[in-house]
Amino acid sequence: MTEIRERGAPVLDIDPYADAVLADPHETWKALRAAGDVVWLPRYGVYCMGRHASIRPLLKDWETFSSTGGSGLGDIRSPEAWRPASPIVEVDPPRHSHVRRVLQKILSPGMIRSWQETFDRVADEKVRALLERGGEIDGVKDFSEDFVASTFPDALGLKDSPERTENLYLLGELNFDGQGPFNARYRATQARADEIDAWFKWSMTREAMVEGGFGAQIFEAADRGEIEPEVAPLLARSFIRGGLDTTAATISATLMHLSARPGQFDMLRADPRLARGAFDEAMRIETPIPNVCRLTMAEVRIGDVDLEADAKILVILACANRDETAFAHPDDFDMTRDNRAHLALGEGVHRCIGQMIAKAEGEAALRAVARHVARIEPAGAPERRLNNNLRSLASLPLRLHAA
Repeated sequence: MTEIRERGAPVLDIDPYADAVLADPHETWKALRAAGDVVWLPRYGVYCMGRHASIRPLLKDWETFSSTGGSGLGDIRSPEAWRPASPIVEVDPPRHSHVRRVLQKILSPGMIRSWQETFDRVADEKVRALLERGGEIDGVKDFSEDFVASTFPDALGLKDSPERTENLYLLGELNFDGQGPFNARYRATQARADEIDAWFKWSMTREAMVEGGFGAQIFEAADRGEIEPEVAPLLARSFIRGGLDTTAATISATLMHLSARPGQFDMLRADPRLARGAFDEAMRIETPIPNVCRLTMAEVRIGDVDLEADAKILVILACANRDETAFAHPDDFDMTRDNRAHLALGEGVHRCIGQMIAKAEGEAALRAVARHVARIEPAGAPERRLNNNLRSLASLPLRLHAA
């Protein structure tokens, strides 16, 4: 600890992965922001950052703060790493730029627009069915997770099967638990995921993809030599493991805040175009992926702290998104807020490549609710789902009143 203090980093004995902190992190985040631009976490032997003003430029500077060490606490470069590196999340330019261009060519605005009609139709069907059965719902299981599971896998082009939804959410849970420490929570999730390993391996193959779909086009890009054959399954894996949970979590979070703030919901009903602002605000205030990690490529100074090369930094995006120096009244949900500075999607070259899909789904869901629901009321206390790196709800009791 003496060496770290000499470098200027305060030692902060917090555990971002403790159950109590995952359930209610706000006091811990306040302590982190108050402690300085960079602190040292002795529990995990990493630096940690929570201030918006320091984090935003770090995310843009991939040359100094690399993603190649892994998006989580573990060193993905290690031969003992629990999984291969993501060829889009855990690589830097020029390699990252090449793979991203290939994906963006496939994941074009035209493709997103072609999905929008389906997203809107399915969202309408889901909301109407919930109202017809009486409007007493669990906003997570009955709507957010069900809606995303009914749209995203088909958009990806993953063939349907009876176990598809359950398996995809389990793989997402594993993906985000694995970005934290290898604690009891991660080990329990890994043990459950081991039981579907054969299905998971199949889901990453060409044979699992519907002909002509987005997933199949990834393999076709490999056929054309645009990416290596071994990269295609890993790209499919990245979307399979990360494409459902964050979108469902953000839709649930939006409904939670709208049910608690009737005035905000009335604004959305009056102007459904505010669905985009509502979804963005939920991303900021709840930040479904709270943390990312970066690796220093050289000695670097942040504020008053000198960091050595090859040092892991735990960057708490969710903490920065509640920073009062960046956002006025940061704990208030305000769908009219200018959210261009929020960091939930990352920043710079590593900004989330799947955000267009998530926003298209989220906005479709919220527009459908605004069209068909006159009032949303809480029908019980929300329950958090604890995960090492996914901030989401396990349940959200709601009462929907038909318009």
